[in-house]
Amino acid sequence: MNSLQATPHRKRLAIVGAGSSGLIMLYRAKLELKDWEITVFERSNTIVGCWGKPYPGFVSTSTKFTTQFACFPIFDATVVRDHGVSRSEFFREGEYGEYLESFANEFGLREHVRFCTAVQSVRWDPSANRWNLQIAEDQSNESLTESFDAIVLCTGLAAQPKEVSLEIPCLSLAQLNQPDGFGKIRDSRIVVMGGGESAVDHACRLARRDLNNTVFLSLQSGIRVSPRYHPIRGVPSDFLRNRLMLSINEHMRNWIGQRFVELRILYEERFRQLFPASKTTGTSSQPTSGTTEFIDGDANDVALRKRWAYRLTKSAKDELFNMFHNKSDDFLELVSAGRIQIIGMPADATAREFYEFQSEERRQVAPDWVVPSIGYRSTIESLSDGQFRLADFYLGCVSLRFPNLFLVGFARPIIGNIPSISEIQATFVSKLLHQNIRVPVDAKHAHDMDRKRLQSRFAKLNLDAIYPVEMFPYCDLLAKRMGIYPTLRSMRSFGDWLRLQLSPATTLQYFWRDSQCKAAVKGLPIYMPSLLILLLLLLKPIDWMLRGWWHLFRRGGKTDLIP
Repeated sequence: MNSLQATPHRKRLAIVGAGSSGLIMLYRAKLELKDWEITVFERSNTIVGCWGKPYPGFVSTSTKFTTQFACFPIFDATVVRDHGVSRSEFFREGEYGEYLESFANEFGLREHVRFCTAVQSVRWDPSANRWNLQIAEDQSNESLTESFDAIVLCTGLAAQPKEVSLEIPCLSLAQLNQPDGFGKIRDSRIVVMGGGESAVDHACRLARRDLNNTVFLSLQSGIRVSPRYHPIRGVPSDFLRNRLMLSINEHMRNWIGQRFVELRILYEERFRQLFPASKTTGTSSQPTSGTTEFIDGDANDVALRKRWAYRLTKSAKDELFNMFHNKSDDFLELVSAGRIQIIGMPADATAREFYEFQSEERRQVAPDWVVPSIGYRSTIESLSDGQFRLADFYLGCVSLRFPNLFLVGFARPIIGNIPSISEIQATFVSKLLHQNIRVPVDAKHAHDMDRKRLQSRFAKLNLDAIYPVEMFPYCDLLAKRMGIYPTLRSMRSFGDWLRLQLSPATTLQYFWRDSQCKAAVKGLPIYMPSLLILLLLLLKPIDWMLRGWWHLFRRGGKTDLIP
């Protein structure tokens, strides 16, 4: 043998971003791509991402159980018997960062991360069939260029907030996220613009009694407000979402869901009789308000709360009801107490005068500050000088224009959480790179059909900037492509399969063959009341007919992206 024979080229994978999406991508890549050299570039000096070190008093909107990675399941689906006061089922303050730190330590992920290193640009070199990354380290004033065989961008949706141009001074996220950033804004008139979770959260924090602010929330439309704990059952709302419910056609499920919520608001006492609080948890069906402060309320406050809950939900309409879903334990209480005032959009560019909510009447607000919380803009295009954009990625994660270019963590969950979606995306991308699975030959056609479906359903969203998904239907689609979707045939046990349909939905269920995941999901409690289970079972024949009609209607337009 010739001793000078060249060794085969070792393929290189670059992962940009070391938050939750980057870490889970690294973990999955290490499992699938054992012969690859894998490098993660992280701009900061930590691995915890934007939610790893949040503000004081932070409480996650998804439970620990449903947000944890399936490959690192350390939380179960039990409910602490303290009437929801401690919010123990959710990540609080820095707990999620601690979870990510433990995850990285458990699997030796840090050795692959180059901290304090910013990726300035990503360029495809067709002559070498490789990607060139221009990078800059904090300690150096020079930029370097390194080549890779594949790139996965994991910089996240929250990388760059959208900006607005107003005469009124705007408070930036950087200002608000400083230590005691909110505590410095006192005795002021403030308008928070937006109806998502961040906007509602900003409004609640700025409305603290000790700050003495006058807070307005400017909404373009109605929003769906849901407390972390279900107001009737007294358990985290995550635990009532199971595979039986999610198996119903999304249009029928969402149409019925909105009417169900509206009726529950109007006839709460009757619903408490029909669906009593779960006896297995010991929680009250009326958990106390917790993240900012408890607000004592009389009958008038309760009536106002119900009125605003119904008004915001009703005005969300069908598509908006399912587009903006945020969880807040204090928001409606603060509204009913007059601490947050709901208004419409600005009447002009000065942002001094606003429309009343759902009215053509105007109100002089004259705020001292405006907090724009109207979403984020993608940083993908700036990395590539416009060569690629989110809208070009099949299933929100696979580039159709460039080879071996992927996104993880850019799907915007209508209901769900980004880390769990990222794990399924990371598994999918890793298997594509390992060539265990392949992109279908009709991917371009399927992508175009998917775009048309999203444009029809989410006409008010900028689909060039975000890829909206319902977490489990989307993850189910990826799981089926990978052959890990839990079916009755694959599980070979009707009892296990049935319990999986009725227990809280979790991405752990895709990995039920793994002994650790199987143990985590096998004994899950069932929180959905029997009456609701029966109602869902009665809906299944209608669901089957709708699906049969839809596939008959779609014959000739092949796509599996349309439900």
